[in-house]
Amino acid sequence: MLKTIQGITYYSSPKLEGVPGLVHAFLGRTGGVSSGHLASLNLGRREEDRDENLTENKKRVAKAFGTDGDKIFTVSQVHSDRVVIIDSTDTTPEDVKPFEADAIITDIKGISIGILTADCVPVLFLDSRNKVMAAVHAGWKGTASKIASKTVKMMVERFESRPQEIRAAIGPAIGACCYEVGQEVVDAVGYRGNASVQREGKWYLDLPRANLLQLQEMGIADIDVSGICTSCRTDLFFSHRGEKGKTGRQLSFISLGV
Repeated sequence: MLKTIQGITYYSSPKLEGVPGLVHAFLGRTGGVSSGHLASLNLGRREEDRDENLTENKKRVAKAFGTDGDKIFTVSQVHSDRVVIIDSTDTTPEDVKPFEADAIITDIKGISIGILTADCVPVLFLDSRNKVMAAVHAGWKGTASKIASKTVKMMVERFESRPQEIRAAIGPAIGACCYEVGQEVVDAVGYRGNASVQREGKWYLDLPRANLLQLQEMGIADIDVSGICTSCRTDLFFSHRGEKGKTGRQLSFISLGV
């Protein structure tokens, strides 16, 4: 459901709410200090925004959600199927930031892991039994390479997670209402007819549903899908497609307290 705290609009997953010590949010674009097409809670696009704006935006998020703004871990997203595991308390966000990957897994308490989007699908995972978290960025290329499924496999292999005990939340992303693609993209992602639709001879892809189907195939049943299209709601979310490339990036993050 959509919520607002200290001017920051965000989507909160019913599947993740109420877990002791857990903080999560699929942030929107409001409540920050960036301007122009980056207005206002831009947390990416460093080449276009001022460092002081990014620092202030991060501080506002940390204050609103009671997290440590200096312990937000992100990676260099490249639309891949690569996953980074943070398994040492000595690791810093600066250590991880250069890694070219599109998913992060950790069982370390007191830090936040997150990914940046502007139409691509953000997915947050929680294994509450083993206290393991994951954050995934899935564009069509990542979805085609099954990054969400591979993240689950790694949770199982490295942390002994059980798919039936994992909760997953799929946040706001571009929907089939707006995401026109070529047939080659539909073929690469798969699930034709289940995660794609043809209208007036054009193909439209439902990326959130494609990721939902992947996770269901992995044995995860406890899944929440926001149902919010970022391209339809550019008043609340950044959208690369909806704003013709001139836009910022929103953060989706998850954290477990110490």
